[in-house]
Amino acid sequence: MLIPYIILTVFIVFIINRLAKEKGLNVILWTILACIPFLNFIILPYIIGTPSRIQEKRINEIFEILKKGNE
Repeated sequence: MLIPYIILTVFIVFIINRLAKEKGLNVILWTILACIPFLNFIILPYIIGTPSRIQEKRINEIFEILKKGNE
C-alpha cells in the first residue's frame, strides 16, 4: 500500500519541479514543498494554474517596444 503512494509522490515531485522551471518559479522551494505528503496534491493544481513569469516578462517587453514605436 505504501509503495504505490511513494511512486506517485516521486512522479508528482518530478512534474512540479519541471513546471516550476518552465514557469520561472523558485524551483528549490516548490520541489521541497512537493515532497511533503498530501500537500503535493494541493500544490499540483495550483502550480498548473499559475501563469508563467517568463511569458509575462516577454509580453511586457513586447508592449514596451510597441509603446516606444508609437511615440
